[in-house]
Amino acid sequence: MVQPGKVGAHSERDDKAFWPPVVCDVKSSEDDCEDDLGNALDSILKIHCTHSEPDFHIPWQRHHQTTSTSSGFVIEIVTEGGEKKRRVMTNAHSVDYGSIIQVQRRGQSEKYQAKIEAQANECDLALLEVEDESFWEGLEPLEFGDLPLLQEEVEVLGYPTGGDSLSVTSGVVSRIEIQEYTQASSYLLAMQIDAAINSGNSGGPVVNEDKKVVGVAFEALEGAENIGYVVPVTVVQHFLQDIQRHGEYTGFCSFGISYSFLENASFRKSLGMKDGMSGVRIKSMEPTAASLNILQKNDVILEIDGISLGNDGKVPFRPGERVSMACYLQTKFNGDLVSVNLLRDGEILEDLRVPVSIQSRLVPTHFQNQPPPYIVVAGLVFTILSIPYLHAYHAWEDYISDKICYLLDYSEKPLEQSTDQVVVLAQVLAHPKNLGYDMLQDLHLKKINGKDVRSLQHFRQLLTECEDEYIRLEFAPNDNCVVLERTSLEQMTKDVCEEHFISKEYVLRSNVDTHIVDDENDS
Repeated sequence: MVQPGKVGAHSERDDKAFWPPVVCDVKSSEDDCEDDLGNALDSILKIHCTHSEPDFHIPWQRHHQTTSTSSGFVIEIVTEGGEKKRRVMTNAHSVDYGSIIQVQRRGQSEKYQAKIEAQANECDLALLEVEDESFWEGLEPLEFGDLPLLQEEVEVLGYPTGGDSLSVTSGVVSRIEIQEYTQASSYLLAMQIDAAINSGNSGGPVVNEDKKVVGVAFEALEGAENIGYVVPVTVVQHFLQDIQRHGEYTGFCSFGISYSFLENASFRKSLGMKDGMSGVRIKSMEPTAASLNILQKNDVILEIDGISLGNDGKVPFRPGERVSMACYLQTKFNGDLVSVNLLRDGEILEDLRVPVSIQSRLVPTHFQNQPPPYIVVAGLVFTILSIPYLHAYHAWEDYISDKICYLLDYSEKPLEQSTDQVVVLAQVLAHPKNLGYDMLQDLHLKKINGKDVRSLQHFRQLLTECEDEYIRLEFAPNDNCVVLERTSLEQMTKDVCEEHFISKEYVLRSNVDTHIVDDENDS
């Protein structure tokens, strides 16, 4: 039988065992339990975002809002003027088309409004600014470390789904090589680790044993267990230095060439390569590349900045490691010169000073959080071909229409002029005077009254300048044609916009972001 006098003492002892006192030194208790991570844990943040993405087939509308949570961390940046500021780093996809972005500190309930200061879709990184000064009280920026070695232990810090508390998972570096970044279909150096990167971990720091940031978690390999990908610290620092140099993110550089490997001995011999020579052959040049008048088709690149190039297009990276030539060129900035030794028509040319540049895509991968441009003409809805447009039609799946297959081919074609776009008829909104055309969609607009259409802006200009009685629009594939009376276009357009509640007949943007970051056979 329990004596009444001892009940209170027994309960008090149990309370202390299972629940900490209300008044306690939180920091000292954390030091006991989390001494390894220290104050760095307070700089790991939870990102709340409400996304409002546009409908790329109905470009004046947006999809239903969605919400997501991800991770971020505090860093210190140096502005173009040399001023030091604290910012929150996370993934670009974590805040893509974010109408409301909020940041939450560890162990606190309050959420602070944030806005995007810089976004680099190619490397899937973004910087957030929080204007409320009270948010920054007691927060220390994390420091960056060196690129880890293979099999070096790292920790992934963040807020994955399945709970609200900070999560710490451990793993080792499995490999470091060029990989595709899904956010913008770009190819950059990436770090693979065997620690789990789950939904919500995106944007969280990956740290070494000294608790210094060696990368940023950004995606996991679908269908595999414990294979995660990290933006390595070298790419992160290039992103930050780009902003420091230019005041904004500009992109990653390349030669603007497509090349083939030279692993076949007969191929090398036919190009005049002697024993011991290695390199890659230039297949084609981008028309807008800064190197266009220096490098030529069929040149064999032997060395870049004194680094020998292998027949597989790779250069030495670290002992026992080789990476694509593109990874080296991506460490440069727009306009930087690279010393190139090459073989041309059997003659070795040494120390050619070749500029690198930021290449652009004919078919953009994103619109920098802006809605896609469009024009409504007599019920015909025109927009520009983009990777999101193709994704909306599941263009990379097994079964697609001939029209989407035709448009898909343009995703790999080079940009001939800096303002070029592929103008697409997305759909036709019915009107009594466009009957017979209402089933047309997903067609490439090639000509208007016999004149080539080079962009959406150019199309509108040709429409405005046209004085012919009829407007004749020619499309591909299948040579479809639309003919309308010019004098009726304005009223038809007004009628359709009123019926479908379209506030603007057109939205144009002359500076659509279309950066290219090359794969292993392009540089």
